[in-house]
Amino acid sequence: MSRRMRWALHPLVLGVSFLLSAFHTWPLLSQLKGYVLGGREDVYMNMWHLWWMRQSLWVQPQNPFFAPYLHWPLGAELYWHTLAPAKTLWGVVLLPWMSVETAYNVVMFGAFVLTGYTSWLLLRYLLERAGHGPWLAAAAALAGACVFNFSRYHLTHATTHLNLSALEGLPLYLYCFFRWLDEGKRRWLVGLSACALYVLLCDYYYLVYIALFSLLWVVAERWKRGPLVSLDTWKDPLVRRAAAAGLCAGLACVPPLVPLLLHAFPAPLQIHHGDSDYFTDLYAFFIPDTQSAWMTSLPSAARQFSVDLVRTKMSTNAEESGTFLGWVTPLLAVFALWRGVPDGRRWLGLGLGFAVLSMGTVLNIGLEDRVSPGVLLFAIGLAVALVPSWRERVWRRDVLLLLALAVWMAWAEPLTSFGQPLKVQVPMPYVVFKHVVPLFSRGGMPVRFVLLTLLSLSVLVAFAAAHAGAWASRRDARLGVAVALAVALVPNVEYRGLLMNVPPLPQLPPVFEEIREAPMPVAVLTDNILGQWEQIFHGKPVSFARLSRLPVRESALVDSRLIRAAEGMRSAFGTVTPEERAEMRRFLQEHHFKWYVTHFFHPIRHQFIEDELGGELVHRDGYVTVYRFP
Repeated sequence: MSRRMRWALHPLVLGVSFLLSAFHTWPLLSQLKGYVLGGREDVYMNMWHLWWMRQSLWVQPQNPFFAPYLHWPLGAELYWHTLAPAKTLWGVVLLPWMSVETAYNVVMFGAFVLTGYTSWLLLRYLLERAGHGPWLAAAAALAGACVFNFSRYHLTHATTHLNLSALEGLPLYLYCFFRWLDEGKRRWLVGLSACALYVLLCDYYYLVYIALFSLLWVVAERWKRGPLVSLDTWKDPLVRRAAAAGLCAGLACVPPLVPLLLHAFPAPLQIHHGDSDYFTDLYAFFIPDTQSAWMTSLPSAARQFSVDLVRTKMSTNAEESGTFLGWVTPLLAVFALWRGVPDGRRWLGLGLGFAVLSMGTVLNIGLEDRVSPGVLLFAIGLAVALVPSWRERVWRRDVLLLLALAVWMAWAEPLTSFGQPLKVQVPMPYVVFKHVVPLFSRGGMPVRFVLLTLLSLSVLVAFAAAHAGAWASRRDARLGVAVALAVALVPNVEYRGLLMNVPPLPQLPPVFEEIREAPMPVAVLTDNILGQWEQIFHGKPVSFARLSRLPVRESALVDSRLIRAAEGMRSAFGTVTPEERAEMRRFLQEHHFKWYVTHFFHPIRHQFIEDELGGELVHRDGYVTVYRFP
C-alpha cells in the first residue's frame, strides 16, 4: 500500500465512522436544534457546563472550577465534579455559532465518530504488528472498532453522561503507549502523555483505568523475561520505557491533579452513590438491556430480567445496564484465540479480570446474591481444566471427574444445611480492589469496568476478522478484505439499540424574560437541575447546583430548611416557629432572592411558599410554577 493510500484511509475511516454513528444514534442528526439527546437531568447539567465554560473562560474570565452563581450565595466548587473540561471546552468555540443544545448534541455525536477512528488506529497497529497486510489490517480493525465504539456501554451512557461517553482518548492512549514500548520514539512518549491528560480531563476514573491497564500489561510483559521483584528488572529496556511513560504521563497530569488534591480534604460527600453501588449480574453479559433493539424479541423471562436489573441493581438508572457483550461477538473472540492472537491469553485475562471487577463485591446470578455451592464447585472445575501447568498432572482427569459429579449432584438436588437449601454469598475481588486502588473507596462504580472488557473484546474480534479475511484471501485478496469488513456486521447488529430518545427542550414562558431583564442584584430560588439550566437564559444566581460530589463547605446550605423546602423535601414541611419564619425571610431578603421557580407543583409546598416565605404566585403552567418574593 502506498503512503498516499495509507493517508487516504484516515478520512475514509472517519467517514465510515460518521455514517455508522448516525445509524446508531438516529434520529439525533435530524434533531440537532431544539431537541437534546437523552433529556435526562445529567444532560441539562452538561448543557450548563458548555455554557459555563464559555462564561468563565471567555465572557467573564475566572476560575472555571468555582461557580459563584450556583448554590447562591455560597457558590459551588466543581473540582470533584464531572465537569469534563476536555469536552465542555467546546462551548467556548461552538456557542457563538449555535444554541447550547445543538452544541451538546454535536459534541456527543463527535465522541462516537472520534472513538471509532481512534479505536481503528489502535487495532490496525496491533494487526500490522502481528504480520497482517495493510489492507486486511485496515478492514479487520474497523470490525473490532465497532465492538468498542458501538458497545451497549457507549450507547446507553450517551443518553446521559457526556464524561463517560468520551471514550476516544482510551484507545488513542494505548496506541501511543504500545508504539512507545515497541519503538521508543519520543513523539509517542509525548503522545501518550497528552492522551493521559486528555483522558483525565474527560473523566477522572478513566485515567485510573488506563493506568491500571498499563501497569498490568507491563507486569505481564516483564514476567515473560523474568521475575518482577529482581535486581535485573530495572535493566529491562521495556521496564525503563514503561517507567518513563508513567513519569511523563504523571507530569502532564499535574496541573489538574494539584487542585484536586488540594480540595480532597475534607472528602466531598457522596450524595448519589456509594463505593459499591451499580454492579452487574452474570446473566447481564448475555442478555440485552432495556434500551437494546433486541428487547422486544427476547423471551418474557429475559425481558423481565432486564427490567428488574434496572429497577434493583441499577436503581432505575438504565444507562448503567449496558453490559451486554453479545452472542456471536464473544464467539468471534473464541475463534480468534483458537486461530492465534499475539498475547492472546493476556488480552483474554485482562478482559475476564475486568469483567469480574464489574460484578462488584458479591457474585450475582439471576439477580440473586446468594448462590448454590455448586457454582463454586463449577468454578474450581474450570480452574483445574484451564490452568496450563496442571494439564500434564496424573491426578487432573480424576479430579475433574469428581468435580463434575459433585456439580451434577448439586444441580440435580439442592445441597442442604439444617434441612434447608444452602445458599452462600461469593465475595468478589472488588471487595479488596476498592480499598487498594485510589479513588474507588470514595465512590467508584464497579459496573463501569466492563468498558475494559469491551476493549479487550474489540482486539480479539479484530483478529477474528483478520483470520477470516486471511482464509478468504487464499482465493482473492479483495474477497479477504470484504470478508473482514463483513465481520463488522456482527457487533453492529448485536449492539443496535432502539431509536435514541431525543426529546424537545422545554419552552420557557414569558415570565423568564422578566427575570432576565430584572436589574441586579436578583437571585432565583429553585428546586432542581432545570433551574440550573434556566440560568443559561436569565443569567441570575440560583440556589441549586447539580454536583457529582458535595463539598463539605456547601452541605450546611443544602441541608437548611429553606433549601430543602425549595427542593420539595417532605421533611422540610411542618410547623414553622416565628423565629424560623423570620430567619428564612431574612435570608431571602439579605441575598436578594426575588423569585422562586419550581418544576413540580404541590399544594403543601405551595402553601409553605405563600404562608411561610411570603411568595406570590405569578405564573403556572404544565412546565413551571413561578413565585415572586417581596
